[in-house]
Amino acid sequence: MSLKFVITADLHQDIRKWGQLVAAVERESPRFVLIAGDLLPKGGGFEGQREFFPVMADYLRAMCRDGQTTILTFFGNDDSHPLEPLLDDLAGQGLCVNLNEKVHREGLVFCGMNHVRDYPFGYKHWCAPDDDLVASPVQFCGEGLTLDAEGRWVKLRNLREYLLVKPCLRERLEGLRSQLTPDEVRRSIWLIHNPPAGLGMDICHDGREVGSPAIKRFIEETQPLIGCSGHIHESPHQPGGKWAARVGRTWWFQPGQEGQRLHYVSLEVREDLEIHACRHSVFGPAPTASDGSNDIRSR
Repeated sequence: MSLKFVITADLHQDIRKWGQLVAAVERESPRFVLIAGDLLPKGGGFEGQREFFPVMADYLRAMCRDGQTTILTFFGNDDSHPLEPLLDDLAGQGLCVNLNEKVHREGLVFCGMNHVRDYPFGYKHWCAPDDDLVASPVQFCGEGLTLDAEGRWVKLRNLREYLLVKPCLRERLEGLRSQLTPDEVRRSIWLIHNPPAGLGMDICHDGREVGSPAIKRFIEETQPLIGCSGHIHESPHQPGGKWAARVGRTWWFQPGQEGQRLHYVSLEVREDLEIHACRHSVFGPAPTASDGSNDIRSR
């Protein structure tokens, strides 16, 4: 017996892709759908994001397939944090699991961490220190911005001080790992919005690589079964870009999200924890095993 997965992220790139995701779930009939952050429309501001929740609820309801599919997700760095209780409400209705810094056990073990290393863009709530990088040396909005409870922009007085009071990315990941037994680590699946460094999943349009070294080291040391990221939409399309990469026994996925066609990865996890039939909706099959089969060996 195997479990089918559909993995995607960054649906805010074109909010109509939610409808394409529903169609993909109807075709694929997955047991689990993983959406690694950035759920809400980029246009329309705070109110536009708030007003999207009833629409998103309909999409989630359609994908649940009468309880046959579990949807695991969290907010991304462009999603307005005061609206997170609305995502919790959807989770309370059984439409999804909000995996933001949580562990969810359902046969396999799912862990989520959605904070990102700092970047030049203005909204800073979901940013946190990453190794030696506290604040990006380039900033487009002065010291940056956050939101109050009503969704109004608030200017930060000192970005570095604002970030340094937060747990760093590594501490957040270690806090989740500490909740798992060794056997649970072996069969754990991680949603981390920021991609790891050095895997070809963090390449911007201008060639800059902006992944997290701390996340890469965490994968190397922890060796979970599977992980996935998003955040850098264009990366799989760039020279050297990859949507699938192996770190020891761990396979990591970053579907990307460009153009009008939904980017997602489908795969199956067998009882022996081998990954089978891995395919990207745009780029096709994953690199094959040495015997020529479409099995990705995870042991």
